[in-house]
Amino acid sequence: MVVAASPDSNVTATAEAVRRATVAGLREKLARLGGLGGAAVDPRRAAAAAVLRAKAREAPPLPRQPGFEAEQTAAGAAWVRRARVDLAPLLAAAGAAQLGSAEELLRLTAPPPSGVGCAAGDVAVLDIESLGLRGSGVVAFLVGVGLQRGTALDVHQVLLADPGDEAALLTAVLERLDGAAVLVTYNGRSFDVPTLRARCIVNRLGDRGLEGRPHCDLLGPVRRLFRDRLGACTLRQAEVELLGMARVDDVPGFEAPARYRAWLRGAGPEVLAGVVRHNELDLCATAVLGARLLTHVDGDLVGPVHAADRYRLALHLERRGEARRSESLLRETFAARSGPWDRRAGHRLASRLRRDGGAGEEEAIQLLRELWSADPSDLPVARALAIALERARLLDEAIAVAQRSARLCAAMPAWRRAALRGQPPRGWEEDWARRLDRLRSRRDRGRSREVASGQPLLSAAGA
Repeated sequence: MVVAASPDSNVTATAEAVRRATVAGLREKLARLGGLGGAAVDPRRAAAAAVLRAKAREAPPLPRQPGFEAEQTAAGAAWVRRARVDLAPLLAAAGAAQLGSAEELLRLTAPPPSGVGCAAGDVAVLDIESLGLRGSGVVAFLVGVGLQRGTALDVHQVLLADPGDEAALLTAVLERLDGAAVLVTYNGRSFDVPTLRARCIVNRLGDRGLEGRPHCDLLGPVRRLFRDRLGACTLRQAEVELLGMARVDDVPGFEAPARYRAWLRGAGPEVLAGVVRHNELDLCATAVLGARLLTHVDGDLVGPVHAADRYRLALHLERRGEARRSESLLRETFAARSGPWDRRAGHRLASRLRRDGGAGEEEAIQLLRELWSADPSDLPVARALAIALERARLLDEAIAVAQRSARLCAAMPAWRRAALRGQPPRGWEEDWARRLDRLRSRRDRGRSREVASGQPLLSAAGA
């Protein structure tokens, strides 16, 4: 009976041959340098070592990690794993209908470049696993690129099977980014992309897929929209709180470098399998998160709705120039009476109404009166109310607000005054003192004109 050799046994035999050739070559070199105590070089052993080294150079790359296949690039062989992941179930669970287009995703961070069209689905999600987090020695040993195709993600993962093949890895990654209209990352603007760009420079490669390409880093929008809900806005927290995703038996990211080093030293493929799976999940979660953020911005808020969500979304829409929707959300936040965001929303809404002028000035004063009555120690609100009353020529009421605020300010410890937001350039105490002097002076001048003309020119509080 003939028993066929298994692929694993062939791999092991070839690996052992390469190891023996390497050891023989080192022994030969050490012997020539006198490092073996003057031992002579055996010509037969040297010839055998030369034959083994030649065979090792001719042998195809070793598929050490299941699922990865050799791909020839201009810089040599790169190890690539390909998979298509259907994201429809994750999108449905997160409350998003479809993945975001390049143009939509760019609107999460900034308006798209003028005159540049972004094809639908032409989106590349990027995530790396690296050795270390800082310094010039940071090397990406696994780079994942996810290309959006409808509701699926074509995952391409490039593995650094040998530290000497870094140029091949980078070349394979850049080739996959060439056709992308936009890069999508999570904290990639400050880590993933700079790391790859630095390694391209070290390896004398052009970073055509990185430099100058439109980039949507989802960490910024998540912080702007959900910082009050999430606290530290990690991708894990965003998955659980915003997408309803829970990973099972996931390898923590901090374990990846140690697992990769162990794999390089000869550990089995199961040591690195968890890191590969972790990288794939990061790509999928980032793509789904981008879709959920777009749905949230369009008005379908992530449930259960946090008290701060409408206020944060209003600020985001204001930044995008959508004043009407932003104002509507500010009114909803103020009406919900959930502090401290209701007060912030009321103050911001009043400031906007005052800028618009006209009938909005009176509504702004009423909003500020309500806020100040609820909390007279809120000095920024008191200052905004005093300014609005002065402009409306309600000087007596403005003076009353300034006097009470000045007394409260004087009673506050200095550290608390300094910690208050919106502090005037000259400090709270000097600002209130100068404001009181000006208001009293204006009131006295107005009363003098009233006496001279015989007609009242200034309105009293409540008039």
